[in-house]
Amino acid sequence: MKLKIILVFVLTAMFLSCKKEKTTPEKELNNVMSKINNKTSISYDLNYRIKYFENLDTTNLYVKTIIIKEKSDSLFGGYIWYSRKDSITDYIKYYDLNSFYIINNNRKEVIQYNPKIPIPYGFTNNFDGKLLKTYFLQGSSLKKLIQDSIYKSKVIDENGLLKLNIIYPDGDEVVNQVKEIFFDKTSNIVKQIIFKAELDNLQEYNEWNISNVNFDNYKAKDLELKFQTITKDYEFKDYQPPSKEANLPLAKGQKVIDFKGQYLSKNKSEFDLANFSNNIIILDFWYRTCPPCIKSIPQLNNIYKKYESKGVKLFGVNDIDTDSLSRALLIPFRQKEKINYPIVLTDKSISEKYKIVGYPTLYIINKDGEIEFSKLGYSENLEKEVDSILNKILK
Repeated sequence: MKLKIILVFVLTAMFLSCKKEKTTPEKELNNVMSKINNKTSISYDLNYRIKYFENLDTTNLYVKTIIIKEKSDSLFGGYIWYSRKDSITDYIKYYDLNSFYIINNNRKEVIQYNPKIPIPYGFTNNFDGKLLKTYFLQGSSLKKLIQDSIYKSKVIDENGLLKLNIIYPDGDEVVNQVKEIFFDKTSNIVKQIIFKAELDNLQEYNEWNISNVNFDNYKAKDLELKFQTITKDYEFKDYQPPSKEANLPLAKGQKVIDFKGQYLSKNKSEFDLANFSNNIIILDFWYRTCPPCIKSIPQLNNIYKKYESKGVKLFGVNDIDTDSLSRALLIPFRQKEKINYPIVLTDKSISEKYKIVGYPTLYIINKDGEIEFSKLGYSENLEKEVDSILNKILK
Protein backbone atom coordinates (compact mmCIF):
# COMPACT_ATOMS: atom_id res chain seq x y z
CA MET A 1 0.00 0.00 0.00
CA LYS A 2 2.79 2.37 0.96
CA LEU A 3 4.58 1.55 -2.30
CA LYS A 4 1.43 2.37 -4.30
CA ILE A 5 1.09 5.78 -2.59
CA ILE A 6 4.74 6.62 -3.36
CA LEU A 7 4.28 5.53 -6.98
CA VAL A 8 1.14 7.68 -7.37
CA PHE A 9 2.98 10.66 -5.84
CA VAL A 10 5.92 10.23 -8.23
CA LEU A 11 3.67 9.92 -11.27
CA THR A 12 1.65 12.96 -10.17
CA ALA A 13 4.84 15.01 -9.69
CA MET A 14 6.09 13.94 -13.12
CA PHE A 15 2.75 14.88 -14.70
CA LEU A 16 2.73 18.30 -13.04
CA SER A 17 6.35 18.85 -14.04
CA CYS A 18 5.55 18.05 -17.68
CA LYS A 19 2.54 20.32 -17.51
CA LYS A 20 4.64 23.21 -16.21
CA GLU A 21 7.19 22.74 -18.96
CA LYS A 22 4.56 23.04 -21.67
CA THR A 23 5.12 26.29 -23.50
CA THR A 24 2.98 28.56 -25.71
CA PRO A 25 3.84 30.81 -28.65
CA GLU A 26 3.39 33.81 -26.34
CA LYS A 27 5.94 32.44 -23.87
CA GLU A 28 8.34 31.62 -26.69
CA LEU A 29 8.02 35.16 -28.01
CA ASN A 30 8.72 36.62 -24.55
CA ASN A 31 11.80 34.43 -24.35
CA VAL A 32 13.08 35.59 -27.78
CA MET A 33 12.41 39.26 -26.99
CA SER A 34 14.16 38.90 -23.64
CA LYS A 35 17.25 37.45 -25.30
CA ILE A 36 17.30 40.24 -27.91
CA ASN A 37 16.90 42.80 -25.15
CA ASN A 38 19.97 41.41 -23.37
CA LYS A 39 22.20 42.03 -26.39
CA THR A 40 24.33 45.17 -26.41
CA SER A 41 24.84 45.62 -30.17
CA ILE A 42 23.56 44.34 -33.49
CA SER A 43 24.66 44.48 -37.12
CA TYR A 44 22.52 43.38 -40.04
CA ASP A 45 21.76 43.78 -43.72
CA LEU A 46 18.31 44.97 -44.68
CA ASN A 47 16.31 44.75 -47.87
CA TYR A 48 13.44 47.20 -47.47
CA ARG A 49 10.58 47.09 -49.99
CA ILE A 50 7.76 49.62 -50.15
CA LYS A 51 4.81 50.18 -52.45
CA TYR A 52 3.01 53.44 -51.83
CA PHE A 53 -0.77 53.71 -52.03
CA GLU A 54 -0.79 55.49 -55.38
CA ASN A 55 2.01 53.54 -57.10
CA LEU A 56 2.11 50.17 -58.82
CA ASP A 57 5.89 49.96 -58.63
CA THR A 58 7.75 48.70 -55.57
CA THR A 59 10.83 50.56 -54.33
CA ASN A 60 13.71 48.39 -53.11
CA LEU A 61 16.41 49.67 -50.76
CA TYR A 62 19.47 47.83 -49.45
CA VAL A 63 21.20 49.08 -46.31
CA LYS A 64 23.71 47.96 -43.72
CA THR A 65 23.12 48.94 -40.11
CA ILE A 66 25.06 48.82 -36.84
CA ILE A 67 23.33 49.73 -33.58
CA ILE A 68 24.94 49.85 -30.12
CA LYS A 69 22.68 50.29 -27.13
CA GLU A 70 23.33 53.09 -24.65
CA LYS A 71 20.74 53.55 -21.90
CA SER A 72 21.82 57.11 -21.16
CA ASP A 73 20.87 58.31 -24.65
CA SER A 74 17.41 59.88 -24.63
CA LEU A 75 17.05 60.37 -28.41
CA PHE A 76 17.50 56.92 -29.95
CA GLY A 77 18.80 54.85 -27.07
CA GLY A 78 22.16 54.15 -28.66
CA TYR A 79 24.77 54.68 -31.36
CA ILE A 80 23.64 54.27 -34.97
CA TRP A 81 25.62 53.56 -38.12
CA TYR A 82 23.55 53.28 -41.23
CA SER A 83 24.90 53.01 -44.79
CA ARG A 84 23.04 53.00 -48.05
CA LYS A 85 24.61 52.62 -51.49
CA ASP A 86 22.58 52.20 -54.67
CA SER A 87 21.96 53.81 -58.05
CA ILE A 88 20.36 56.82 -56.35
CA THR A 89 22.78 57.63 -53.57
CA ASP A 90 25.85 56.64 -51.55
CA TYR A 91 25.86 57.89 -47.99
CA ILE A 92 26.33 56.96 -44.34
CA LYS A 93 24.39 58.34 -41.41
CA TYR A 94 26.12 58.20 -38.06
CA TYR A 95 24.97 59.17 -34.57
CA ASP A 96 27.57 59.12 -31.79
CA LEU A 97 25.33 60.46 -28.95
CA ASN A 98 26.84 63.92 -29.40
CA SER A 99 26.23 64.73 -33.06
CA PHE A 100 24.49 63.50 -36.19
CA TYR A 101 26.63 63.10 -39.29
CA ILE A 102 25.50 62.59 -42.87
CA ILE A 103 28.51 61.36 -44.85
CA ASN A 104 28.11 61.90 -48.58
CA ASN A 105 30.60 59.58 -50.25
CA ASN A 106 29.96 60.97 -53.72
CA ARG A 107 30.79 64.52 -52.66
CA LYS A 108 33.33 63.49 -50.02
CA GLU A 109 31.48 65.73 -47.63
CA VAL A 110 30.25 65.43 -44.02
CA ILE A 111 27.32 67.48 -42.72
CA GLN A 112 27.31 67.71 -38.91
CA TYR A 113 24.06 68.29 -37.00
CA ASN A 114 23.54 69.37 -33.43
CA PRO A 115 21.10 66.92 -31.78
CA LYS A 116 20.06 69.55 -29.21
CA ILE A 117 18.24 71.28 -32.05
CA PRO A 118 15.10 69.42 -33.24
CA ILE A 119 16.15 66.16 -34.92
CA PRO A 120 16.85 66.89 -38.58
CA TYR A 121 14.48 65.44 -41.14
CA GLY A 122 17.54 64.26 -43.04
CA PHE A 123 18.18 61.62 -40.38
CA THR A 124 14.63 60.61 -39.59
CA ASN A 125 12.71 61.03 -42.84
CA ASN A 126 10.22 58.42 -44.04
CA PHE A 127 12.73 56.04 -45.59
CA ASP A 128 15.42 56.23 -42.92
CA GLY A 129 13.08 56.34 -39.97
CA LYS A 130 11.29 53.21 -41.16
CA LEU A 131 14.54 51.44 -41.94
CA LEU A 132 15.68 51.78 -38.35
CA LYS A 133 12.46 50.34 -36.88
CA THR A 134 13.56 46.73 -36.59
CA TYR A 135 12.82 46.62 -32.83
CA PHE A 136 16.36 46.33 -31.50
CA LEU A 137 16.13 49.77 -29.90
CA GLN A 138 12.33 49.78 -29.80
CA GLY A 139 11.73 46.63 -27.78
CA SER A 140 9.74 48.48 -25.13
CA SER A 141 7.49 50.08 -27.76
CA LEU A 142 6.76 46.64 -29.18
CA LYS A 143 5.74 45.39 -25.73
CA LYS A 144 3.40 48.36 -25.40
CA LEU A 145 1.81 47.49 -28.73
CA ILE A 146 1.17 43.95 -27.52
CA GLN A 147 -0.20 45.06 -24.16
CA ASP A 148 -2.30 48.02 -25.34
CA SER A 149 -5.96 47.02 -25.65
CA ILE A 150 -6.59 49.28 -28.65
CA TYR A 151 -4.43 46.95 -30.73
CA LYS A 152 -5.40 43.35 -31.41
CA SER A 153 -2.33 41.12 -31.20
CA LYS A 154 -1.85 37.40 -31.60
CA VAL A 155 1.20 35.12 -31.65
CA ILE A 156 1.24 31.93 -33.70
CA ASP A 157 3.85 29.37 -34.69
CA GLU A 158 4.12 29.46 -38.48
CA ASN A 159 6.61 27.34 -40.43
CA GLY A 160 9.02 27.23 -37.51
CA LEU A 161 8.86 31.01 -36.98
CA LEU A 162 6.93 32.97 -34.38
CA LYS A 163 4.56 35.40 -36.09
CA LEU A 164 3.30 38.34 -34.08
CA ASN A 165 0.20 39.71 -35.79
CA ILE A 166 -0.89 43.24 -34.78
CA ILE A 167 -4.11 44.83 -36.05
CA TYR A 168 -4.28 48.62 -35.71
CA PRO A 169 -7.53 50.55 -35.25
CA ASP A 170 -8.88 52.19 -38.41
CA GLY A 171 -8.13 55.87 -38.89
CA ASP A 172 -10.31 58.45 -40.61
CA GLU A 173 -8.78 57.64 -44.00
CA VAL A 174 -6.32 54.76 -43.57
CA VAL A 175 -7.92 51.39 -42.73
CA ASN A 176 -7.06 47.68 -42.46
CA GLN A 177 -3.62 48.36 -40.99
CA VAL A 178 -1.86 45.13 -40.10
CA LYS A 179 1.73 44.48 -39.02
CA GLU A 180 3.30 41.00 -39.03
CA ILE A 181 6.63 40.46 -37.27
CA PHE A 182 8.42 37.15 -37.79
CA PHE A 183 10.88 35.97 -35.12
CA ASP A 184 13.38 33.16 -35.58
CA LYS A 185 13.17 31.37 -32.23
CA THR A 186 16.32 29.33 -32.95
CA SER A 187 18.67 32.25 -33.58
CA ASN A 188 16.58 34.73 -31.53
CA ILE A 189 16.31 37.42 -34.19
CA VAL A 190 13.65 39.44 -35.98
CA LYS A 191 13.71 37.94 -39.47
CA GLN A 192 11.00 39.83 -41.32
CA ILE A 193 8.45 42.60 -40.78
CA ILE A 194 5.45 43.24 -43.03
CA PHE A 195 3.06 46.19 -42.77
CA LYS A 196 -0.07 46.62 -44.90
CA ALA A 197 -2.70 49.33 -45.05
CA GLU A 198 -5.49 50.60 -47.30
CA LEU A 199 -6.60 54.07 -48.33
CA ASP A 200 -9.48 54.67 -50.71
CA ASN A 201 -9.22 51.05 -52.00
CA LEU A 202 -5.49 51.48 -52.61
CA GLN A 203 -2.91 49.35 -50.81
CA GLU A 204 0.40 50.30 -49.25
CA TYR A 205 2.89 47.56 -48.50
CA ASN A 206 6.11 47.68 -46.46
CA GLU A 207 8.48 44.76 -46.04
CA TRP A 208 11.68 44.52 -43.99
CA ASN A 209 13.86 41.48 -44.81
CA ILE A 210 16.70 41.17 -42.30
CA SER A 211 19.78 39.02 -42.88
CA ASN A 212 23.40 38.53 -41.75
CA VAL A 213 22.48 39.35 -38.16
CA ASN A 214 25.30 39.45 -35.62
CA PHE A 215 25.08 40.40 -31.96
CA ASP A 216 27.65 41.96 -29.64
CA ASN A 217 30.33 42.36 -32.32
CA TYR A 218 30.70 46.13 -32.05
CA LYS A 219 31.59 48.74 -29.45
CA ALA A 220 31.35 52.52 -29.70
CA LYS A 221 35.09 52.86 -30.36
CA ASP A 222 34.73 50.64 -33.45
CA LEU A 223 32.24 53.05 -35.00
CA GLU A 224 34.44 56.02 -34.14
CA LEU A 225 37.39 54.34 -35.88
CA LYS A 226 35.28 53.60 -38.96
CA PHE A 227 34.13 57.21 -39.02
CA GLN A 228 37.64 58.63 -38.76
CA THR A 229 39.00 56.26 -41.42
CA ILE A 230 36.30 56.99 -43.99
CA THR A 231 36.15 60.76 -43.49
CA LYS A 232 39.84 61.61 -43.02
CA ASP A 233 39.97 63.39 -46.42
CA TYR A 234 36.37 64.66 -46.42
CA GLU A 235 35.20 68.25 -46.01
CA PHE A 236 33.22 68.92 -42.82
CA LYS A 237 30.34 71.41 -42.73
CA ASP A 238 27.88 72.44 -40.04
CA TYR A 239 24.24 72.00 -40.95
CA GLN A 240 22.56 75.26 -41.90
CA PRO A 241 18.79 75.06 -41.47
CA PRO A 242 16.71 76.72 -44.19
CA SER A 243 15.43 80.17 -43.38
CA LYS A 244 11.90 80.48 -42.09
CA GLU A 245 10.95 82.17 -45.36
CA ALA A 246 12.24 79.20 -47.38
CA ASN A 247 9.49 76.99 -45.90
CA LEU A 248 6.70 79.46 -46.55
CA PRO A 249 4.58 79.77 -49.71
CA LEU A 250 4.88 82.76 -52.01
CA ALA A 251 4.16 86.02 -50.19
CA LYS A 252 1.55 88.63 -50.96
CA GLY A 253 2.65 90.92 -53.76
CA GLN A 254 4.98 88.43 -55.45
CA LYS A 255 4.60 88.07 -59.21
CA VAL A 256 3.61 84.60 -60.36
CA ILE A 257 5.03 82.71 -63.31
CA ASP A 258 2.75 81.55 -66.09
CA PHE A 259 2.76 77.81 -66.69
CA LYS A 260 1.17 75.18 -68.89
CA GLY A 261 -0.33 71.80 -68.10
CA GLN A 262 -3.06 69.39 -69.13
CA TYR A 263 -6.67 69.38 -68.07
CA LEU A 264 -7.91 66.12 -66.59
CA SER A 265 -10.18 65.29 -69.51
CA LYS A 266 -10.59 62.65 -72.20
CA ASN A 267 -8.94 64.78 -74.87
CA LYS A 268 -6.15 65.98 -72.50
CA SER A 269 -6.56 69.56 -73.68
CA GLU A 270 -3.83 72.05 -72.84
CA PHE A 271 -4.04 74.44 -69.91
CA ASP A 272 -2.22 77.78 -70.08
CA LEU A 273 -2.38 80.12 -67.09
CA ALA A 274 -1.61 83.06 -69.38
CA ASN A 275 -5.07 82.66 -70.93
CA PHE A 276 -6.65 83.87 -67.68
CA SER A 277 -4.63 87.05 -67.15
CA ASN A 278 -7.83 89.11 -67.01
CA ASN A 279 -9.29 86.97 -64.23
CA ILE A 280 -8.79 86.52 -60.52
CA ILE A 281 -7.35 83.02 -60.21
CA ILE A 282 -7.39 80.50 -57.37
CA LEU A 283 -4.85 77.67 -57.55
CA ASP A 284 -5.19 74.75 -55.14
CA PHE A 285 -2.11 72.47 -55.21
CA TRP A 286 -3.18 68.98 -54.10
CA TYR A 287 -2.99 65.24 -54.81
CA ARG A 288 -5.39 62.32 -54.59
CA THR A 289 -4.11 60.46 -51.51
CA CYS A 290 -3.56 63.59 -49.39
CA PRO A 291 -6.12 63.50 -46.52
CA PRO A 292 -6.10 67.28 -45.79
CA CYS A 293 -6.45 67.93 -49.54
CA ILE A 294 -9.54 65.73 -49.64
CA LYS A 295 -11.03 67.47 -46.61
CA SER A 296 -10.69 70.80 -48.43
CA ILE A 297 -12.72 69.70 -51.48
CA PRO A 298 -16.24 70.57 -50.18
CA GLN A 299 -15.16 74.12 -49.35
CA LEU A 300 -13.44 74.50 -52.72
CA ASN A 301 -16.62 73.30 -54.45
CA ASN A 302 -18.57 75.98 -52.59
CA ILE A 303 -16.04 78.66 -53.54
CA TYR A 304 -16.13 77.60 -57.19
CA LYS A 305 -19.91 77.62 -57.32
CA LYS A 306 -20.15 80.98 -55.55
CA TYR A 307 -17.61 82.92 -57.63
CA GLU A 308 -17.52 81.27 -61.09
CA SER A 309 -20.15 83.66 -62.44
CA LYS A 310 -18.10 86.60 -61.13
CA GLY A 311 -15.11 85.73 -63.28
CA VAL A 312 -13.05 83.96 -60.62
CA LYS A 313 -11.23 80.91 -62.01
CA LEU A 314 -10.44 78.02 -59.64
CA PHE A 315 -8.12 75.17 -60.65
CA GLY A 316 -6.99 72.11 -58.72
CA VAL A 317 -3.30 71.79 -59.66
CA ASN A 318 -1.86 68.30 -59.30
CA ASP A 319 1.82 67.44 -59.89
CA ILE A 320 1.76 64.03 -58.15
CA ASP A 321 -0.86 61.92 -59.94
CA THR A 322 0.61 62.43 -63.40
CA ASP A 323 1.56 58.91 -64.51
CA SER A 324 -0.94 56.92 -66.58
CA LEU A 325 -2.21 54.77 -63.68
CA SER A 326 -2.68 57.68 -61.28
CA ARG A 327 -4.35 59.74 -64.00
CA ALA A 328 -6.79 56.89 -64.64
CA LEU A 329 -7.59 56.65 -60.93
CA LEU A 330 -8.30 60.39 -60.76
CA ILE A 331 -11.38 60.02 -62.99
CA PRO A 332 -13.45 57.87 -60.56
CA PHE A 333 -11.97 59.77 -57.61
CA ARG A 334 -13.23 63.03 -59.06
CA GLN A 335 -16.71 61.56 -59.45
CA LYS A 336 -16.71 60.06 -55.97
CA GLU A 337 -15.63 63.31 -54.29
CA LYS A 338 -17.90 65.36 -56.61
CA ILE A 339 -15.14 67.78 -57.61
CA ASN A 340 -16.83 70.47 -59.72
CA TYR A 341 -13.86 72.67 -60.60
CA PRO A 342 -11.25 71.91 -63.32
CA ILE A 343 -8.22 69.77 -62.47
CA VAL A 344 -4.89 70.57 -64.10
CA LEU A 345 -1.94 68.16 -64.23
CA THR A 346 1.55 69.67 -64.20
CA ASP A 347 5.11 68.60 -63.48
CA LYS A 348 7.23 69.11 -60.37
CA SER A 349 9.02 72.14 -61.78
CA ILE A 350 5.81 74.18 -61.39
CA SER A 351 5.51 73.29 -57.71
CA GLU A 352 9.11 74.34 -57.18
CA LYS A 353 8.48 77.71 -58.82
CA TYR A 354 5.38 78.18 -56.69
CA LYS A 355 7.24 77.16 -53.50
CA ILE A 356 4.98 74.22 -52.69
CA VAL A 357 6.48 72.83 -49.46
CA GLY A 358 3.34 71.01 -48.34
CA TYR A 359 -0.14 70.03 -49.49
CA PRO A 360 -2.63 71.48 -49.89
CA THR A 361 -1.34 74.96 -50.77
CA LEU A 362 -3.79 77.55 -52.05
CA TYR A 363 -3.07 80.83 -53.83
CA ILE A 364 -5.34 83.69 -54.86
CA ILE A 365 -3.81 85.64 -57.77
CA ASN A 366 -5.11 89.11 -58.63
CA LYS A 367 -5.50 90.59 -62.12
CA ASP A 368 -2.02 92.09 -61.92
CA GLY A 369 -0.57 88.58 -61.73
CA GLU A 370 0.42 88.99 -58.07
CA ILE A 371 -0.21 86.83 -55.02
CA GLU A 372 -3.12 88.28 -53.09
CA PHE A 373 -3.44 85.46 -50.54
CA SER A 374 -1.71 82.17 -49.72
CA LYS A 375 -2.66 79.31 -47.43
CA LEU A 376 -0.60 76.23 -46.52
CA GLY A 377 -2.50 73.25 -45.13
CA TYR A 378 -6.12 72.50 -44.34
CA SER A 379 -8.34 75.03 -42.60
CA GLU A 380 -11.92 74.65 -41.43
CA ASN A 381 -12.33 78.36 -42.17
CA LEU A 382 -10.87 78.29 -45.69
CA GLU A 383 -14.13 79.33 -47.36
CA LYS A 384 -14.57 82.28 -45.00
CA GLU A 385 -10.95 83.38 -45.51
CA VAL A 386 -11.34 83.25 -49.30
CA ASP A 387 -14.69 85.09 -49.07
CA SER A 388 -13.00 87.88 -47.13
CA ILE A 389 -10.25 88.31 -49.73
CA LEU A 390 -12.48 88.05 -52.80
CA ASN A 391 -15.08 90.46 -51.42
CA LYS A 392 -12.34 93.10 -51.20
CA ILE A 393 -10.76 92.66 -54.62
CA LEU A 394 -14.02 92.12 -56.52
CA LYS A 395 -15.35 95.55 -55.55
